[in-house]
Amino acid sequence: MSKAPAAPAAMTRRDYAWHRMDTEKNLMVINSILLFEGPVDMERLVSTIGHRLPNYPRFTQKVIRLRGRPHWVEDDQFDITQHIKLERMERDVPRDELQNHLTRLAHLPLERNRPMWHMTVLDRVNGGHAIVFRVHHCITDGLGLVHVLNHLTDDNGLHGRTPSPVGHPHRAVAHNPVCSAVVRAVSALKVAAHVARLSVLWPDAQTQFKTPMTGAKQLVWLPPLEMDRVRAMSKRMGVTLNDVWVAAVSGALRAYLGERGQKPDGRALRAAVTFNLREKGNAFQLGNEFGLVAVDLPTNEEAPCERLRLSSSRMTAIKRSHQPRATMAFLSIAGCLPTALQHFALNLFTSKGSVVLTNIEGPSSRRYLAGSRLTDLICWVPQAGKLGVGLAFISYAGQIQLALFVDTDLVPDPDRLMQLTYDAFEELELATQDVEAPQPVSEPALPGMVITAS
Repeated sequence: MSKAPAAPAAMTRRDYAWHRMDTEKNLMVINSILLFEGPVDMERLVSTIGHRLPNYPRFTQKVIRLRGRPHWVEDDQFDITQHIKLERMERDVPRDELQNHLTRLAHLPLERNRPMWHMTVLDRVNGGHAIVFRVHHCITDGLGLVHVLNHLTDDNGLHGRTPSPVGHPHRAVAHNPVCSAVVRAVSALKVAAHVARLSVLWPDAQTQFKTPMTGAKQLVWLPPLEMDRVRAMSKRMGVTLNDVWVAAVSGALRAYLGERGQKPDGRALRAAVTFNLREKGNAFQLGNEFGLVAVDLPTNEEAPCERLRLSSSRMTAIKRSHQPRATMAFLSIAGCLPTALQHFALNLFTSKGSVVLTNIEGPSSRRYLAGSRLTDLICWVPQAGKLGVGLAFISYAGQIQLALFVDTDLVPDPDRLMQLTYDAFEELELATQDVEAPQPVSEPALPGMVITAS
């Protein structure tokens, strides 16, 4: 028996802000690729996804206006085969060609008259096959997307049509709306103060990363890092994985600007860092529950250990502040504004930074889809407004995958910036080998960082 379609649901103002955020130069689409061993069985794949994905109503709904407000409404014409397309490759596609293929797909807007997601299956990639999964940011953020991927896949190759009950959306525990309302009421004034402070920040330093964009984008990535190496470094230094990531990116941006003849020792660059505000148990609800925090990157600091110390202290200060909730509130307010005014406010906000950074906690163990083993999972963070450089790392099965998504007028040689980011991790590892870790300071439990748009 088929499941009854979900009733129309009012779209949150925050998700509506993401829905309207697309521009010619920046699409609000989360691009990801899943690499698998062996040949693809399309019939089995489409059957599995068609059975499991509709457990999340947003993937069978489109956005229309009802009674003057945007709503999620079931698409009566929904056809799973219109969202999953096979592209047959003439030969096995190596990484360089795959990057160019993905870049072409990343420039294509998703159709707005149907559910805003799409999968492109490439049948011959690195001796196996690949799925390019593109989801509009209005549907979900990074943590929600990982929940979807976990639900689509299995923890072994013994594939069946019925998904594992672990993490099933109808078995997850919903949040307590009363507690959430109390928290929102108590912090309202502090949030308002942070929004005001962010609005009067000076625009970021004028560097290569702040030149005008054309909208010509490039997706790149490198072979993964071993999670144990990065985790050992973070434990040795008494910092988080996020701190290591921020410090490594700071070193890479510094080196890149230096190679291009720009002085990295002057004013520090500022980044918009995604900060998760959602409980993991509520990820099945999808939508966007994160803030973008403005972080002064220690790009003007030469010593790697000092960059790591500064990154850690600045991230810790932000965790203790209301800045993440302030920027989430800013997005909710933006969703109430006329479209032109929303874009003006967003351009004002994004002029304060040069890059977007995100860290996604992916599945901790190997996953299988339709019987095929998932070997690599790579995700790219979209940029909004005047931002044209996005760096992401996603963890998967003991590995960390680095990925870069840039406007090529800002970064003409993205492979070089990606390599410098990889090198910065190695530089930090070498510099911290003989350093004694500081005594850990107990802190209250706080949410971690994830992607987005989004």
